[in-house]
Amino acid sequence: MHTRSAGLTLLELLVALALFGALAAIALPDLRRTLAAWRLNAAARQVVMDLKLTRAQAIAAGVTQRLRFTAAAGRYQRERQSGGSYVAVGPPTALPDGVIVADCSAAGSGISFRPRGLAATFGTITLRDVDGVERRIVVDIAGRLRLA
Repeated sequence: MHTRSAGLTLLELLVALALFGALAAIALPDLRRTLAAWRLNAAARQVVMDLKLTRAQAIAAGVTQRLRFTAAAGRYQRERQSGGSYVAVGPPTALPDGVIVADCSAAGSGISFRPRGLAATFGTITLRDVDGVERRIVVDIAGRLRLA
């Protein structure tokens, strides 16, 4: 009677590790690009939602509110109008790692909404990831938002 032990030989284990290593080397660059794209899309959706929230708060509070974007930074600030100037409301909002505000074409680098919901300043916010891929958020004079 002959008994056979269950398990892997050293050679089988080394072949499996080599195959796994080769597959990982092929997949990692695509995974990095995919993660960067996910972060960029998440950042664009985050900015759109914060713009919608800022518009709703301007309507609810009866005071002009805005989001101010700083070029080449990974954050933006919500502000409300007080007298003739704007004051910060809360801490700045950070974008996901690797995503920056490349440009904001609106006057004063801020998208602002009047108490009736119309945009006082409007334009395009451009977000960029580490690979140079860009997403644009367009705000028109009526306060409508669109991802481009």
